[in-house]
Amino acid sequence: MSEKKDFGFTLVEMMVTVFIFLLLIGALFTVLATGSTSWQIGDVRIELQQELRKGMDWIGGELRQGGTFTIEDVPADGSWYDKITFRKPQDVIDGNVVWENEEIQYLLGGSNDRQLLRKVDDEERILANNIISFQVRRQPTSPEIVEITLQADKRTVKGHIIELDLNFQIKLRN
Repeated sequence: MSEKKDFGFTLVEMMVTVFIFLLLIGALFTVLATGSTSWQIGDVRIELQQELRKGMDWIGGELRQGGTFTIEDVPADGSWYDKITFRKPQDVIDGNVVWENEEIQYLLGGSNDRQLLRKVDDEERILANNIISFQVRRQPTSPEIVEITLQADKRTVKGHIIELDLNFQIKLRN
């Protein structure tokens, strides 16, 4: 008797192969989607960190030069305030500091009140974007130290909201 040889696939074999292939494609898609989401979250987090650092650098650089008595709207009472106005030194004459007449002010404003602004007279400059909170305070026990809190957030393309905080202290000149 001669045996008949079949070289084709049965329907069951084809279905099992397609099912295994679909499982592999599904797993690969899940890994790629997770990687893409992680990439977007990391990218937004870096952007927010840069915005917070830009704000901190500007504020810190100028406020360090200010004096405790030049700060107008943040009394040393331990309360949080949403803006700070101060003056920088202009010159030293006979051992006395001469302070500039123009006042520098930091506050939130701009589009949707989500920008950290620096105001001098009528001129505004945007220092950082995506800032949702700017808080400043001084303690009665150490009025020469200004505590600042900045908070930022941003939504990724896929709708995840990333939030970051930055807290720092600045010691005033005198």
